[in-house]
Amino acid sequence: MKTKLLLITVTAFINAYLLNEIEIATSISSDLLIYGTVTTEDDESYTGQIRWGKEEALWFDYFNSSKPENEFLDYLSEDEIASLNDEDYSIIERTLFNTKKYSYSWNSNGDKNHIHSFACQFGDIKRIDVNPREKVTVTLKNGEELYLKGGSNDIGAKVQIHDEGIGMIKLDWGNIRHVEFKKTPSQMESAFGAPLYGKVITEQGTFDGYLQWDHDERMAKDELNGKYEDGELDIEFGNIKSIKKSWRGSEVTLQSGRKFELRGSNDVDDENRGIIVNMPGVGRVDIDWDEFEEIIFTEAPAIPIISYTDFHGERELRASVKTEDGTSYSGHIVFDLDESYQLEILNGMDKDIEYFIPFSNVKSITPKSKRGSSVSLRNGSEIYLDDKVDVENDNDGILVFENGRDNDAVYITWDEIEKITFE
Repeated sequence: MKTKLLLITVTAFINAYLLNEIEIATSISSDLLIYGTVTTEDDESYTGQIRWGKEEALWFDYFNSSKPENEFLDYLSEDEIASLNDEDYSIIERTLFNTKKYSYSWNSNGDKNHIHSFACQFGDIKRIDVNPREKVTVTLKNGEELYLKGGSNDIGAKVQIHDEGIGMIKLDWGNIRHVEFKKTPSQMESAFGAPLYGKVITEQGTFDGYLQWDHDERMAKDELNGKYEDGELDIEFGNIKSIKKSWRGSEVTLQSGRKFELRGSNDVDDENRGIIVNMPGVGRVDIDWDEFEEIIFTEAPAIPIISYTDFHGERELRASVKTEDGTSYSGHIVFDLDESYQLEILNGMDKDIEYFIPFSNVKSITPKSKRGSSVSLRNGSEIYLDDKVDVENDNDGILVFENGRDNDAVYITWDEIEKITFE
């Protein structure tokens, strides 16, 4: 009898311990989920977990749009602007309107507007106000407002919100007035399942982090679609152990050990848009299908905990710029006549792998040729990136405000730069 009581007591203790561990794990995973309040044009408000369209669901996911104006052109002389325009005419002739990063458009005077795209992580945003004609006002955590327009499917998306008192609500873009982002409550259960995590094996090496399959599926309840010899399969990613590229499609291994050879959809063949690996503290990589070999899903690490309060990219971009003639300038900078905050993104290619790195994670950039640059990260790693305007000679150059934004700026063209070292 005493033995039985002891066994019951020990079992109860173990169960309590396991439940506590489960609660801790749930709390840790919930910190990463986008959360906030959506207010509609009818003054209805819904609060809960948010998913932007069928894609973005996590704080490090990117919000993308376009800047309709470039205020930094005001700091350039007419000759400097004319020189930039001449360079960009030659770029168009060379690339046949391969716009790379920014849109080619001219104003009524025939000058290029140098309009750039905008991207930042959702964790860096305080609020989004929806305006007519695909325009939005994005308020950063420091209170500064950015006026953006179109530029991606993030503008016009149907926003899903799981209100705990109601359930899942799918709101049309035109019915939304504004979205206010807030810290995610602890121990909130995800309506879309846990974030996908694991490793991607490529021809260039292995990348570990939070995963996005075919650019959109990133949660355990998202589905992989494909055909096999007996019909069609829709498999929740939470049930998948690995996906390996095969000759005609993909070999999918389930957690149970069963295997299926799938084909016939862009989820499992060469129409796949790419596999994204989000690596907190580094950035993200977008891996082309030709480069992809295998993905293996594992549990996300319990630490570090990533939450809404961990994003501080709203700080201004500050650096020391050394030129080829040995002169150095230090202060608040505007990179590529565009990026002026740490939350904004450095973009470049390493063969068939595209990198997106928040400037907050960049230590230095050293141009190495007309085509590319060496990029040192704060975690100690170094990458050679090319084929995007951020890191090659098509870059519009750097503005340095040595005495603050209210004063004149020094303009430095890209071919004058020896090295940029960020504070």
